[in-house]
Amino acid sequence: MKDITDQKVYVIDEMFGDFGFYRDPDLLKPEFQKLINPKLANISGVEKYLGLLSNVGYAWKKVLKYEIYFEKFYVADNSIEGFEALNHHIHAYLQDMDTLKNKIKLLLDNLKKDLKHIASNKQDVISFIDAGNQKNFEVFDGVLEHRRQHVHKGMRFTDGDLLKAETAHFSLEMFANPVFDVLINQKYKPELITKFQKEKKESFENAKTRWVEMARKNNTQVTGWLDSLLRVVRPSLYQFLKIKSVHGLINATQNKK
Repeated sequence: MKDITDQKVYVIDEMFGDFGFYRDPDLLKPEFQKLINPKLANISGVEKYLGLLSNVGYAWKKVLKYEIYFEKFYVADNSIEGFEALNHHIHAYLQDMDTLKNKIKLLLDNLKKDLKHIASNKQDVISFIDAGNQKNFEVFDGVLEHRRQHVHKGMRFTDGDLLKAETAHFSLEMFANPVFDVLINQKYKPELITKFQKEKKESFENAKTRWVEMARKNNTQVTGWLDSLLRVVRPSLYQFLKIKSVHGLINATQNKK
């Protein structure tokens, strides 16, 4: 499966490039270096937002990998049961989604503080960022509802199908226990073993299929949200940082030829 980040260049990638070029102009080809003037740029601000964006970008790309984890990342020798591995992935996924949400919120909070310095209408900036934070909460709300219930109620989160697989697995283990085995109807035992083996396999596969699809849909939604957010805030942020889009400058120059 191809990583979603390989499909196109996103705004965050362009911004990483711009920040890098202003921080170190020698990264640019000599014929393009004259298009920018790093001496006029707010380099400390560039460094700050490079760090904030790096944290967002790392968390975003980490979340995108869970579609692969859910589909393929299992122990071949069965030393860890499939339902155990999937349950581990789910817990990590919910935590990493929460981390991404918080990294985006941190970026928005810093933008709210800094963009007021250049805005002619500070209240509009505040309202825009507050709306962005609300949208950020809404984007992550569905999947993170599982984690909030788990954290606040003090109970472990368990997918219903994985719970069935787990119960079937422990039932099969009991059949292998001599203490329990002497009590059960041996004539009925093969039928029960077949039943629980089927239930364990089917329940795990159902959960696996559902979480792969959920991760795929969440990847599209989260990536679209992050890209649209950065597209909107980039002009004001660049004004604060006193920089310009390097790709935009190069394209404008080449179009004049």
